Amino acid sequence: MRKFALTAIAATLAAAPALAEGPRELSAPIVAFTPVIVKNADVLNLTEVQRADLKQWTSTMPAKRKATETEARDARAALRQAIIEGAPQAEREALAQKVGEVETRLVLMRSACTDHWRGVLTEDQFAQMVALYRAK
Repeated sequence: MRKFALTAIAATLAAAPALAEGPRELSAPIVAFTPVIVKNADVLNLTEVQRADLKQWTSTMPAKRKATETEARDARAALRQAIIEGAPQAEREALAQKVGEVETRLVLMRSACTDHWRGVLTEDQFAQMVALYRAK
């Protein structure tokens, strides 16, 4: 646990110049398929049912993701402040653990998004979408 916390703190300090407020503070998504599907709905020949699912998904999920991203930024800001103020090691370790938990939740949300599209798209559509994603 202590090694994890120290590693997280060291990583935060090493990346501090790049951690200005804003999207750069969070790690880039491992995958981001929804924008590819939105942009290429016609190319993928989405059915009306798939288009309805896409509309519903894009009307609800970005807000949930953004809320988690805000929570991650807030957790990082709290850790950064604790480091700057010289807070006790135990407090910094707890804050570092919180950063890890929120960012893990964010990665798993994005993973669940991929699982969703794997279930909505046909196997061929999914393969085509991945090819479009990789070509960008």
